[in-house]
Amino acid sequence: MNRARLLLMLVLWLATGCQGAAASLPEARTAGETAVSAPPVSAAQPAPANPALPPTFTPPAPAGVVAAATTPADHARFSAQTPSPTAPIPTNTPVTPSPTPLSTPMPTYTGTLALPAAEPTLALTIKPFDQYAFHEIMPYQAFPRPVGDNGWGMHWIPTPRQAPGVVDRFVAELARMHVKWVVFLQEVGHVGDNDYLVEQLAANGIMPVMRLYQPTLNPYGGDVGALVAHYRAKGVYYYQIYNEPNVNVENTQGFANPNRYALAWAITARQVVNNGGLPGLGALSPGGEYNHYEFLDRTLSAIQFHGDENLLNHAWLSVHNYHGLRAFDDPDGFLLFRTYDEIVRKHLRRSLPMIGTEGGSYSPNTAVATQLLAQQYGYMGTAEPYYFAFSYWLLANQEGGSIDDAWEWQALFRRDFVHPVVTEFFYRNGR
Repeated sequence: MNRARLLLMLVLWLATGCQGAAASLPEARTAGETAVSAPPVSAAQPAPANPALPPTFTPPAPAGVVAAATTPADHARFSAQTPSPTAPIPTNTPVTPSPTPLSTPMPTYTGTLALPAAEPTLALTIKPFDQYAFHEIMPYQAFPRPVGDNGWGMHWIPTPRQAPGVVDRFVAELARMHVKWVVFLQEVGHVGDNDYLVEQLAANGIMPVMRLYQPTLNPYGGDVGALVAHYRAKGVYYYQIYNEPNVNVENTQGFANPNRYALAWAITARQVVNNGGLPGLGALSPGGEYNHYEFLDRTLSAIQFHGDENLLNHAWLSVHNYHGLRAFDDPDGFLLFRTYDEIVRKHLRRSLPMIGTEGGSYSPNTAVATQLLAQQYGYMGTAEPYYFAFSYWLLANQEGGSIDDAWEWQALFRRDFVHPVVTEFFYRNGR
């Protein structure tokens, strides 16, 4: 095929893509796909009980919420309504996080945060989260929460699998520390590696958050859908897609690119949603080469431009709110999720649920670090309702079986050392 013909085909393809993008959020992304029609509205009836839900699920019941108006058949439509791309989009998920050094300044967002005009308040219909069809927006009030939720989370061990004895030891510690959310790593091509961990977390009333493991923006080495289906049945609802994509080293092309991230996230999120999971967006580094506020703003714009906004109907935002040693009310430290929420509402006119999957403060003076961490975890008692959990990086490193000492200084449990925040704050249930 000669070059002139190739160039003509490329121009035609680009023109078609632009026309599709100009449409109002099409559920069918190309001319070759069948448009999905909304399901008929069913008569109001009580939501059926779901005895299969693991003990970590707490059906939310906020004041003034009315009964669900759907049928079980809505869930059966769930997968059929998710459109698929005609060609694969490169996807990936990263590995060990890159916390920002304390000396690195966290730049303030400079974009426009003018929010849309207030809309009339509507009564929410909250139903079991797995009864929301693809086209339905799931309010953050419907997302699953652990029993006795206190918003306390923890990043597990920075390896994708551990021996049963390690799992037993540190799950027991988490229970003693009153932790209710745990973020852990999972290799996509090794389904089953974390079965025992997930089972033990669920048995102790702890909500697991799976961070899909891939070092850069490359395709996954396995079937994401099969992985989600496997762990969804065990009570893993939350799946973090990618890690710190605004950091150059986490990107295959060597530099951060919101548009590339949005495309890659969408194809992976589609597989997560098709198998009943809740896809996590974000996990941005506050000290990345690409300003994390700007990156989030432009990522959401790109998702909308490409017609993938429906994937955000069931999505949540992963937050890395490292605080350092700054004043507690610094808006670019622990509280940076507030700016994230303003950016999200600018695009979606609603809040997305947020889960802190990394964060914390570090100091050679453990008394200073303990005080700051107590403030951060203590805040969760009155946190904004969309901000579900705060998670310290890191529970254990070498004591958990890791042979890499890079993160040892940040671990709460080390050889012959337990961070005072464990005994003075967590063991005492926050007192």
